[in-house]
Amino acid sequence: MSHFLRTRRMRLSPGDVGLTTSGRRRTPGLRREEVAVLAGVGTSWYTWLEQGRDINVSDAVLGAISGALRLNAAEEIYLHRLAGLKAPEDAARATSGPDDPRRLAELVNHWFPNPALVRDRCWNILAANSAVPEFLGFPGPGANILVEFFTDKTCRERYVRGDALARSSVARFRADVADCFGRPEVERVLAELSERSPEFSELWSGHEVLEPVKSRTKEVLHPGVGTLSFDVHEWELAADHEVQLVLHMPTVQETKEKLDAFFASAGPDAEDPDRPGEDGDEDGQSPSEKASAAA
Repeated sequence: MSHFLRTRRMRLSPGDVGLTTSGRRRTPGLRREEVAVLAGVGTSWYTWLEQGRDINVSDAVLGAISGALRLNAAEEIYLHRLAGLKAPEDAARATSGPDDPRRLAELVNHWFPNPALVRDRCWNILAANSAVPEFLGFPGPGANILVEFFTDKTCRERYVRGDALARSSVARFRADVADCFGRPEVERVLAELSERSPEFSELWSGHEVLEPVKSRTKEVLHPGVGTLSFDVHEWELAADHEVQLVLHMPTVQETKEKLDAFFASAGPDAEDPDRPGEDGDEDGQSPSEKASAAA
């Protein structure tokens, strides 16, 4: 929490929050005492909070600090989770558990040939249809989206504007795991990424948190069919966003036609993952190999 509060404080100037100052400051940002005044708390208490001391924190006080630091909705939720408190959005979530793997597989296969997957809080893929490895570059169930994106060059090269996607992905991941730091699986993913990807380490140290959006646009460059444009939609399937369904819908008609043509040339087996062979084909050929042969 200390690093997050400090970075949010340092990004503001007195003028941003309606304060007047005289003379030059040696360091940028607000001072701790200024944040304390704006939030209506004691300077010593806020200093202890920013230092990470074990003190009692209430929802009301965190709300006041969020207002003082001009946090957006995602950052305020993140701050509550860091403090071990449920934000209003969290408290209102349903309490149903995630569905079983077979039902999840049926769900994503229904959206074929559009890429669809189900992921957990750590961005591990729980279910995916065959369009996911073919077009998004992720191996499928068992893979971790962030690990593949930041460590697999072939996967990374699939994405147009990959640098911007890297930054936004880290900011969204931070928001997703804010209240479960310390979980073995979260720490394992963070440790692997920090060790294998200097880029991830640098982005993670920035403490950016991205406000949730209902949908976003993503462009993918496929070696066989060229550029594809998708609208990406995410829906929670369980409480505390433990499981999310991620759907990629063609943004333009051209993308839809490319998807249909690719899998049509690959053969009907490509869309049935329950058949024998790799990617659902008896002879072990992947959809891309069959498409190349047909061409």
